[in-house]
Amino acid sequence: MIDRFSNQRSWSLLILAAALLIAFHRLLLGEVFFWGLPALQFYPWREYAFDLIRQGQLPLWNPYNGAGAPLLANYQSALLYPLNWFGLVLPLAWAMSVTAVLHLFIAGWGMWRLTHRLGFSVLGQGISALAFAFTGYIVARLGTYPTVFTAAWIPWALWAALGLLQHTRRRDVATLALVIAMQLLAGHAQTTWYSMLLLATFSAWWLVTHRPFQWRALPLLILALVLGAAIAAAQLIPTAELLAQSQRSDGVDYETVMNFSYAPARLLNFLSPNIFGNPGDGSYITKGAFFEDAVYIGLIPLVAALVAVITWLWRKLRRVAPVSGDTIVPFALLITVVGLLLAFGKNAPFFPFLYDNIPTFSMFQAPVRWHIWTVFGLSLLAGVGVTFWSRGYWLFFATRLAIAGCLGAAILALIAPEILPPEVTENAGLLVIIHAVVVTGLLGAAAGVLTLIQPESTTSSTYPRWILAVLLVVALDLIYAAQGLNPTIPASFFDRQPAASTAARGYWPTEVDRIVKYDTFLLFDDYRVAVDQQAAFRTSHLTNLNLLDRIPIFNNFEPLLVGLHKQYADLLEDNPAARGQLLQAAAVSQIYTAAAQSQSTTLPAHRAWFVSAACYHPDLQSLQAALIGTWEPAVQVHLLGQGDCQPPSTPAGSATVQITADTAADLRLTFSAPQAGWLVLADTHYPGWQASLDGTPLTIQSANLAFRAVPVPAGEHQIAFTYQPAWLLPALLISFVAFVIVLVMFRTIHPDSPITPQ
Repeated sequence: MIDRFSNQRSWSLLILAAALLIAFHRLLLGEVFFWGLPALQFYPWREYAFDLIRQGQLPLWNPYNGAGAPLLANYQSALLYPLNWFGLVLPLAWAMSVTAVLHLFIAGWGMWRLTHRLGFSVLGQGISALAFAFTGYIVARLGTYPTVFTAAWIPWALWAALGLLQHTRRRDVATLALVIAMQLLAGHAQTTWYSMLLLATFSAWWLVTHRPFQWRALPLLILALVLGAAIAAAQLIPTAELLAQSQRSDGVDYETVMNFSYAPARLLNFLSPNIFGNPGDGSYITKGAFFEDAVYIGLIPLVAALVAVITWLWRKLRRVAPVSGDTIVPFALLITVVGLLLAFGKNAPFFPFLYDNIPTFSMFQAPVRWHIWTVFGLSLLAGVGVTFWSRGYWLFFATRLAIAGCLGAAILALIAPEILPPEVTENAGLLVIIHAVVVTGLLGAAAGVLTLIQPESTTSSTYPRWILAVLLVVALDLIYAAQGLNPTIPASFFDRQPAASTAARGYWPTEVDRIVKYDTFLLFDDYRVAVDQQAAFRTSHLTNLNLLDRIPIFNNFEPLLVGLHKQYADLLEDNPAARGQLLQAAAVSQIYTAAAQSQSTTLPAHRAWFVSAACYHPDLQSLQAALIGTWEPAVQVHLLGQGDCQPPSTPAGSATVQITADTAADLRLTFSAPQAGWLVLADTHYPGWQASLDGTPLTIQSANLAFRAVPVPAGEHQIAFTYQPAWLLPALLISFVAFVIVLVMFRTIHPDSPITPQ
């Protein structure tokens, strides 16, 4: 019987699949995720990009946000990630939601494959797979698609690296290269970087602890990394260009980096997922974002992880031979502890030193995201720990006491509201804690019962059924923990509203944007508010919701903003007295208000116009000072460089400018001017844009800090602006060649033969 069960290791994958179907069954009814970033970033980007592809255009540029911004180069758009392409042929919002859940299965499947290669038991494989796939770290931020998609490939990366370290075959190099490419294309640089560090740590640990030292594996690991990066070159090269032009080109300031540091009190989240409440039902009682602090892997897996560490230490002291994959315990314990300590961020005394002295620690915000190491390590430890789940007199004695204690705590918590004073029981926080104690107590009692009914031998005919019971209890625990964290609504929420389309460019003042976004709709302590107000949320045209209806706004909500655009936006916010002229120079004619999320007309503004005078400035500081001084954008343009500051000589309105064609990466205009001057275009100045006058190339200059201007002669002429980035063909060629090389490595005559002699 046990042999037959061992041949059916996939039972745990079936349980994982069933658990995902139960937890996210509303997707089967056609509903979709929307809360937070699915609506404000990922769906609008993807929908617009796929619309361009269907029109036969490359999705290189987004003209509707930030006065124009790179689209493909926007790393989190992840347009080249293969599993995102389902949206080209399926209803997009539904495809994106289902694909997100699919990645939870991919994460569990990868952990299942990794732990099998590490020699875990059948039960250990199942526990590790469930714990990692359903960890609160991933499920609570499921709507942050790039994070989840990248994290899902972490166990696969270690699985592929382990195969390479063990066998040094061509196909192992190719497999690891493909996994690395998938992570790099998935769209979350922070998680990918943590994954690469994890991969390096694992490889170093394996090489050091296994004799003889496999020197020949090192260049093969590097080769796989290079090939994976080369496959992703079509994404990485434009993103590198955007990073160099962005507000993050010199790193991130300390306060931003420290945003979302893990507070020591949050350690209770490991024991109970809802110890501080759940925003899905409005019971969340503390400040902060639930999804950033979530780390729950299940109570039984957590206890098993602790057992793994204690038992491993005891066996090392007693010099007992290792069993069932427990050689991985030191590595798993190391990454668990390191991840936990780094997650504390500003609450850890050593983090300022890391920020100031260690590369990459100044690049990313939210130290809590180091918890990807923590939950991954705990998931591995859990798979080892269940191997030591055994029988015995003293164990049974302690288990009975534990069951009694757990049930007693649950009962006391249940009756507490009846015996405590009303002024105490009316406290919402106390009721939340009572609920958490009840659930944890019952779950602890269930774990105790599983211990008591464990078969005497692994060869018993009832042992497979007992393993199945354990996996089902763990799955039910994790399904419960996932409830409410990813609210769904009908997919019609994302339907385009043509009647709302307008050519006028709008602007969200920063404080108004914050109020509408986080105080009106997306409340971190109650996700139900956005569900109840989904219609108003959809029509608010918050950034990037405006993109769905093709409504241009000056704001841009992306991790990497074009640096000059960010500087101009800061000028707008920091200089209210000059806001009128700055809005006019940015072609903003509407301002959004907080009262009803409506628009109010302020200034007549045009996207392109002629000026007769240019004022040159030697540096950015003097140019910015001029922008907030006395100035008329309609008759004068400010440029960076050496030259005079010419007074305007042509009355406004004496020249005409008309847009004749306007697509994402191609803009054509005709103009007529009585004298030579400058044509100003209030679109973002960015590398790759080219201009021509009647077919003759022109040099584009940075106008009014963030926009474009070209010198033009008197008379009637035609001007074309086209986006033709220099990196496009080389990047595509690198990706194609690298992919072919990897395919050839899979297709060699003897794919199982080592690259180097054994």
